[in-house]
Amino acid sequence: RPCFCIMEEMEENSSLLSTTVRHGDQGEEAKREIGGKRTWRGSGIVGKYLHCVPKRYVFVLLSFLGFVNVYALRVNLSVAVVQMDADTASLHNGSARIFNWTPQQEGWVLAAFFYGYLITQIPGGMLAQAFGGKWVFGIGIVMTSVLTLFTPLAAYGSVWALVAVRVLEGLFEGVTFPCMHSMLGVWAPNMEISKLSTIVYSGTYVGTVISFPLSALLCQYGFDGGWPSVFYVFGGLGIVWFVAWALLVHSSPATHPTISLSEKLYIEKSISENGIEDEIQTPWFEIFTSPSVWAIVIVHLSQTWGFYTLLTCMPLYFKQALGLEQNDSVILTGVYSAIPYTLLFVVSLTSGQLADYLRSIGVPTVIVRKAFTTLGMFSAGSFILICGYLGNTSVTAVLTLTLAVGFTGFTSAGYTVNVLDIAPRLAGALMGIINLAGTIPGIVGPQVAKAIAVNPSAPKGSAEYVKDYKEEWREVFIIAFEVYMFGMLVYLILASGEKQPWAEGG
Repeated sequence: RPCFCIMEEMEENSSLLSTTVRHGDQGEEAKREIGGKRTWRGSGIVGKYLHCVPKRYVFVLLSFLGFVNVYALRVNLSVAVVQMDADTASLHNGSARIFNWTPQQEGWVLAAFFYGYLITQIPGGMLAQAFGGKWVFGIGIVMTSVLTLFTPLAAYGSVWALVAVRVLEGLFEGVTFPCMHSMLGVWAPNMEISKLSTIVYSGTYVGTVISFPLSALLCQYGFDGGWPSVFYVFGGLGIVWFVAWALLVHSSPATHPTISLSEKLYIEKSISENGIEDEIQTPWFEIFTSPSVWAIVIVHLSQTWGFYTLLTCMPLYFKQALGLEQNDSVILTGVYSAIPYTLLFVVSLTSGQLADYLRSIGVPTVIVRKAFTTLGMFSAGSFILICGYLGNTSVTAVLTLTLAVGFTGFTSAGYTVNVLDIAPRLAGALMGIINLAGTIPGIVGPQVAKAIAVNPSAPKGSAEYVKDYKEEWREVFIIAFEVYMFGMLVYLILASGEKQPWAEGG
């Protein structure tokens, strides 16, 4: 047998011995549980090897891949719309239809997702707390995937049919973040919260990195005329992920049939220290009057303003302000748009490791959270502002926006996991409230950007046309900078790193 399997079994037996000494009947029950597991483990190749992998890591891996799908399904339209709209489409290589949308209609198409996403934030967290997160999270993603398959059909129907499908996609995807925070509350040991959370949520950045260039390639060379293949491919991948999720993941360690005893005891001990085991009533009044909650709400709203503005509009920015009008511009647009999220992924993972290390050597949690949030918000806002003034070429624009988006990753170890510090038992409900506020910029931001960056009066493709667009996009970036700074200052004043009295369950 593999050495690591034998070592894990020795560790389990050691943990079982100490548990039997300390807990009497509970230890006997655990002993019987291990005996039952060995019977299962000895049957088949999967039973022999899969049990050696800690189940919280299986959960983290599939949650990470789930968020890869979440953001791939969310942002693929941001690239495809460049080829779907006759005003921005390159010379078309296929037979797929293109549409004569107005800038306002295009803004509605890009923002529609967030109208549905807004509605299910708080219900998503409550459903996860009541029924466990496995099926709420899984069904949310698989239904979004199915609806994505119908996107080309809806677009051929009318722009408003497409808007309706995107609203429905947002409804189902809206449960994912509050649901995942609830699941992390029962799967992530206390001193691994930053690390495991940043790994899980970094899937959003990987999904963006994959979706932008792959969507661009499919638009140019894909089947069914180009852009429709974007939605067929990503919708199909989401369904494949759901099968693995349904088979391998469970809502909590207590309901997992094959988790090792040592891992289960380790997680449950950490959970009991945080007081997550017992159910409590959600103290809504205390939540809505808590300064520490409002600190997270406001900084998240501020961060998502810049994040969603770039996420939904960056392909259009590269197309319009940088004048990418050549035949392969859709591919360059996808590649340029993906580069910033590659750095974001790296920074996010690094910050999670560093934050847990600082906490482990005694740095107060509130200092860690404020430091990482400040670093992320100030850097992002500053580089967006610099891009507005110096992003005159594709090189300078990509460089400054890469740094702006990439350094946002520091907030992953800042305010993003702060919910699990102040109220771990209510993480799902709180994340629903916080993400509800953070969804508003997803609706308003693209509309503001499209209202400011309108079609210039100069002839299309001329130097004056591109210059006018750059000036308009500069205004978009100045607004983003101001919003970033406001959120950062509020968080520095109001944030806390301690569990709140109303979260104790008393």
